[in-house]
Amino acid sequence: MTKLVKLYLILCWAFIIFVSLTTPMRASSGLMEQITCLDKVIHFVLFGVLAYLIILAGREFKKINFRVLAVFSFSLSFFYALSGEYFQTFIPSREASVFDLLAGVLGMISAIVYAFYKFHRLKPKLLLHTCCAGCGVYVAQVLKKDYDVVLYFYNPNIYPESEYGKRLAEARKIAAEYGLKLILEKYNHETWLDKIRGQEKEPERGNRCRICYGDRLESTAKIAREKGFACFTTTLTISPHKDAKIISELGQEMEKKYKVKFLDKDFKKQDGFKKSSCLCKEIGLYRQNYCGCEFSQGHKKHENTETRK
Repeated sequence: MTKLVKLYLILCWAFIIFVSLTTPMRASSGLMEQITCLDKVIHFVLFGVLAYLIILAGREFKKINFRVLAVFSFSLSFFYALSGEYFQTFIPSREASVFDLLAGVLGMISAIVYAFYKFHRLKPKLLLHTCCAGCGVYVAQVLKKDYDVVLYFYNPNIYPESEYGKRLAEARKIAAEYGLKLILEKYNHETWLDKIRGQEKEPERGNRCRICYGDRLESTAKIAREKGFACFTTTLTISPHKDAKIISELGQEMEKKYKVKFLDKDFKKQDGFKKSSCLCKEIGLYRQNYCGCEFSQGHKKHENTETRK
C-alpha cells in the first residue's frame, strides 16, 4: 500500500508540473520580467520535489542502493524537465529556456543531496551479532537510524545442524530483503561443546549460558576490531530467557579486551520481544521454539512435559 501511495504522489506531482509548464501566460512586459525571475524558482522547486518523491518511492525497494536510486531519480526528472521545455514551444506566450532547465537541474541535485544527508549520511559502523533472523531484523531496524548496521551470524551452539541451516537461511533472507550486509562465521559445534564441557547439566541462564554468551560476544568484538567497526552489540538481550545483566558485563569485558566500544542495550525493553515476534509473523519468518543448543532443547522439552502434567 505504501508503495502505491508514493507512486500516486509522483504521478500527481508530475501532473502539477505539466499543468504549470503548459498553461499560457498573458501579462504586461513589466510583470513578465518579474514572472521570468519567479519562473526559475518555480522550476527549482517543481523538479526538486519530483526528484525527492522518486527517491522516497525507490526506498521502498530495499535492494536498490542509494547510488542507483539517485541516478535513476536524476535521469527521470531531467528527461521530464527536458520534455516540459520542448512542449512549451507549442504553447502561446511560452518558450523553451535553458535557464529554466538549469534551475530544474539545480533543484534535482539539491533534492538528491538532501536525501543523501537524511537517509544515508555517514554513520558509525556497528557489527550486530544476531542469533536468529527475527531478532536481527527488528534490532537492525531500531539501530539503523544512528548506525550503519552489519549483521554477524556466529552461533556454533545451535544443534542439530539442520536447525542451524534453517536459521542461517532466514538470516540470509532478511539480509537480502532489507539490504543489510551479512558476515558469516564457520559453524563448529564440536569446538563449542569443548568450551562448555562439564556444564551440560547447568540450568538455563546458568554458567553454561554465560560461557556461550561470552564466546559469541568475544568473536563479535574480535571481528569488529579486525574490520574497523566503531562498535558492536548483540541481539541476545531481546530474549526474556537471556540474562541481560550478564551479557552487559561480558560485553564490557570484551570492549576493554579488544578496544572496540560495546553498545550496551537491553533490546527486550519497550516490548522489544513482542515487537520482534509480531515482525516475524508479518514477514513470514521461521521462529524457533528453543534457544539453540541440545541442552536448551532438552530443557524446553522438560518444561513442556511439566506443563502437561
